[in-house]
This record gives sequence, C-alpha cells and structure tokens, in this order.
Amino acid sequence: AGFEIKTAESKQEKLQAKIAELTSSITTAISKIEELVAAIAADDAELKSATAIRKKENAEFTKNEAELMDCVATLEKAIRILTKEIETNPAALAQIDTSNTQRLVQTLGAVIDAAGFAGADKTKLVALVQSQQGSQSDDDQED
Repeated sequence: AGFEIKTAESKQEKLQAKIAELTSSITTAISKIEELVAAIAADDAELKSATAIRKKENAEFTKNEAELMDCVATLEKAIRILTKEIETNPAALAQIDTSNTQRLVQTLGAVIDAAGFAGADKTKLVALVQSQQGSQSDDDQED
C-alpha cells in the first residue's frame, strides 16, 4: 500500500504541475486575447475614420467633377459656336477686341488648374494662347 501511495502522490504532483502549467498558458492566452481585442477595436476606429474621410473626399470629387464637366460642356459649346461662326463669316473674328486676351489667359489658367492638367500640358496650352495673343498684337501694330 505504501508503494501505491507514493505512486499516487507522484501522479498528484505531476498533475498539479500540469495544472499550474496549463493555468499559466490560460493566463497567457487571455492576455493575448485582450491585446487582440484592443487591436481590433483600434483598427475598427481607424477604419471608420478612413471611411468617413473617403466619403467626404468622394463627395468633393463628385462635386468638382460635375463642375468640370459643366465647364467642358460650356467650352465645347463655345467651340461649336465659334467654329460655325468662322465657317459662316471668317472675317468676323478678326474684328474681336484683343485687349482682353490677358483676361482670357487668366481664365483658361484657372480652368486648367481646376481640371488638374499636368504641368507640361498646362504650360503648352497657356503658351499657345499667349503666342496667339502675341501674333494678334503684332498684326494690330502692323495695321
């Protein structure tokens, strides 16, 4: 019976050591779970914030896009009218007062800025308008 008691006590000690080890593992796992819960909560808050920002940016983009599309439609209409006028009466545009060409360049610059043209494209377009202004000024001086 003494041997069985020693065997049982040895088993009890091993089981108590295993219980202590598993209790420690449980404590570690609970700590890790709490860390993950906190990280998920932080990520959720960050996601909500990012979603709100994206919605705001999308609304702003949509508004700007609509304005630009309206500007493009207006410019296309102006081009059609001017093209039609040139076809009908080519000399009519020669009578235009070119003193306001600088204002046209400024207006085009604002439209180009709003449209987000690449820097090189913007420079080329403004240079084209200014060269047209320069050649018209030269023509006016010759008259």
